[in-house]
Amino acid sequence: MYLQRPFFIACALVLLSPTTAVAATISVHATPANIGVGDLVRVDVLLDSAISTNAFSGSLRYSSATLEPVAISDGNSIVGMWITRPSVTSADAPITFAGITPGGFSGDNGILFSILFKAKGAGTATISFQDIEVLRNDGVGGNEPTTIQPLALGIWPESFGGYAEPADQTPPEYFIALLDTDPQLFGGKAYLVFTAVDKGSGIAHYAVAESRLPSFLFSLFPLSWNEAAMSPYAIADQNLTSAVYIKAVDRAGNGRLSVFPPQHLFTGYEKTVLLAILIVFVFSAWIWQRRRTGKSL
Repeated sequence: MYLQRPFFIACALVLLSPTTAVAATISVHATPANIGVGDLVRVDVLLDSAISTNAFSGSLRYSSATLEPVAISDGNSIVGMWITRPSVTSADAPITFAGITPGGFSGDNGILFSILFKAKGAGTATISFQDIEVLRNDGVGGNEPTTIQPLALGIWPESFGGYAEPADQTPPEYFIALLDTDPQLFGGKAYLVFTAVDKGSGIAHYAVAESRLPSFLFSLFPLSWNEAAMSPYAIADQNLTSAVYIKAVDRAGNGRLSVFPPQHLFTGYEKTVLLAILIVFVFSAWIWQRRRTGKSL
């Protein structure tokens, strides 16, 4: 009897003591808090997590009647690699994202990405999330319970000045392109994968050009740029004899150029023609030498 009492007391204490569940929180923060019609507002998508997490996905929804997305920046993001980079596809479409952070992230106010909105109508704009998933950095990708904190943003009829973008005179960071092929992409054609980071105003677009000419001839034969290029990019010259010039341009107009070198000097057809020319030349030289020395063929 004396042995059973302490056991039941201990069980009661465990059952009655408060329990806390570790959970991540995804929220949004607006700068400035007070805006009017015509103003810009920067919205940061933030992650708080007491334990290490390394994968994040979901979609962000907003009131398209009162907010218009202008640009998305991930220059200060904790995400190291995007599987689905957040982008504006249309005026009322949700912004979908999925990314991973090698090594994981734990802490407060980790920026996933930032959105620049323009207030286009007075009222209350809501910014919320759907299908949010946060995975633990535990080796097995365990699902981390996540609290969602949406935002209700009041928009006044008159302007308050809005968010002032800082001056950006720094080009995007250096980047490289990687060559790959996949039977399920571009019909098995060779393509390039690339991504640039700009910690200022953010990447606005990419431009791509291909050429076999040396660069000192570009003043006579300028490059023809594809200003709407995206990654992955299907290479036009599938013989891979052209250099591919990739230009990342940020929203302030600063550019960074990356050059993917040609993988071959000549095409297969050109190699055959050159070999035939070489054979004819050698044979002609041999005949000429024989005739010069007076020897019969």
